[in-house]
Amino acid sequence: MIGLDDIRRFATALPEVEEGVHFRRPSFKVHGRPFVGPEQGETHAVVAVGREEAAIAVAEDPDVYEEVWRVEETDRVFVGLRVDLAKAPADRFAELVVHAWRNQAPKELMAGYDADDGGYA
Repeated sequence: MIGLDDIRRFATALPEVEEGVHFRRPSFKVHGRPFVGPEQGETHAVVAVGREEAAIAVAEDPDVYEEVWRVEETDRVFVGLRVDLAKAPADRFAELVVHAWRNQAPKELMAGYDADDGGYA
């Protein structure tokens, strides 16, 4: 099973990542924007990938992945992708962490990361 130490290792391998707290749980942020963190109990994590990436993952394996939405007044807002850490392959989860980082990182930071050949398409 993927644990907090694995999440930390995947997240902190990326540029300018800070570990903090988001809703009283560990969270990994880039420029103050959370992109991955475990949920209470650490059996699941939420990654801030885009809607298209989330839809692909859910279609790939709905027993492992689930879209996360929250209600704000009368609107539903897409949050990201919930991942079952006991069922997700570590390499696929690491891929999703990179995609979430790219989704939240400033464009200049991504450009520098890609230029250093650290990029992940």
